[in-house]
Amino acid sequence: MRRRGPTSLRETVRIHGVRDAQVSASRLDMQTAWNGYGTDRVFLGYRCRAAFAIECRDLDALEPFLVAAVEAGANQVEGVDFDVRSKPELRSQAREKAVRVARAKAELYAAAAGVGLGQVVHVEDVDPESVGAGRYRSHSDAGSVTEADLAPGSVVVSAAVVLGFAIAAS
Repeated sequence: MRRRGPTSLRETVRIHGVRDAQVSASRLDMQTAWNGYGTDRVFLGYRCRAAFAIECRDLDALEPFLVAAVEAGANQVEGVDFDVRSKPELRSQAREKAVRVARAKAELYAAAAGVGLGQVVHVEDVDPESVGAGRYRSHSDAGSVTEADLAPGSVVVSAAVVLGFAIAAS
């Protein structure tokens, strides 16, 4: 934010109907700036970066808002993420389905092995958004993209679980 600073961006945010509660407090990062390396290194001064997280609920207003933010002096947009407010409820539904699917897979494996499926002895919730959780996303490649991931107006909410079962006594 070089030209007019965070104040100009805050004014632009308000003009576009975003309430202050939908804007995170500015995070400032101050670093020394240098040019060159070793003995040729020259001190340039200091760089200060102000970062905001802004919630925009009107998707039709997003593009004009981003254009106005750049005109107000924002010189970097780190990302635009889409989400839903009902995520906790949707995540609960996904977890219930994950348990049903895990049990069905375990029953299939037990039947193929010629044994009965016993009681659950281990339950581990896996955060599907964490690094490394991709191995629990079905049997597909962790980086794969499904049609649901790209469908307009949709947000994918997933859950993963690891269940351990005892083998039933025969």
